[in-house]
Amino acid sequence: MIHRHLPKEGFIDPAGLSMLGDVFDEVCRQRQIVAESEAAFALAKHLLSLYQQGIRNREKLLAIVEPPDQDLFAGAM
Repeated sequence: MIHRHLPKEGFIDPAGLSMLGDVFDEVCRQRQIVAESEAAFALAKHLLSLYQQGIRNREKLLAIVEPPDQDLFAGAM
């Protein structure tokens, strides 16, 4: 669950948090990422960064972080 990886500062509305959590859970499930791993932390950090940059559409977030040929988290495992 993404809420474990949220920074103390900043605010994300409940709808945004729910959507980010869904994306996080889906990507973790597809890539078989363990929720408490460094890869999960890297994914959460990346999703939060994208959200803070204004990308607030579920499909766009998934398109950015899902491509199987683009291993964004290889160094975090």
